[in-house]
Amino acid sequence: MTYPNKTHYSEHFSKRELDCHCGCDAPLAVEQNLTALAMTLEKLRDELGGTPLHVNSGYRCPAYNRKIGGAPRSQHMEGKAADLSGRQVTPTDIKNAATKVNAFLHGGIGLYPTFTHVDIGPGPRRW
Repeated sequence: MTYPNKTHYSEHFSKRELDCHCGCDAPLAVEQNLTALAMTLEKLRDELGGTPLHVNSGYRCPAYNRKIGGAPRSQHMEGKAADLSGRQVTPTDIKNAATKVNAFLHGGIGLYPTFTHVDIGPGPRRW
């Protein structure tokens, strides 16, 4: 199957889970970033032995980002970030695996109590 397609950015990451939760349409540049992000998330999933990952938050349009109190210059607004959790892995497991994925190694990795933020934006940035 070819990606992106009508429903997915990559094999395991759907448009539904990575697109903005407000239901808006992402601009073309953001969709291109989301495709690159999804392909990088596939590498992260591979680092975790194929463990499924849940995307808590992917792209956020500026209005939705403001509504939820996101950072004013969030990589989520560019379609370059995802907040992830998993049933079989801890946030620390995800963070450790992300440090082995080149795009995240040179981007952002943030550890929170219930999820891990990863992004393919400029970096490296860690928190």
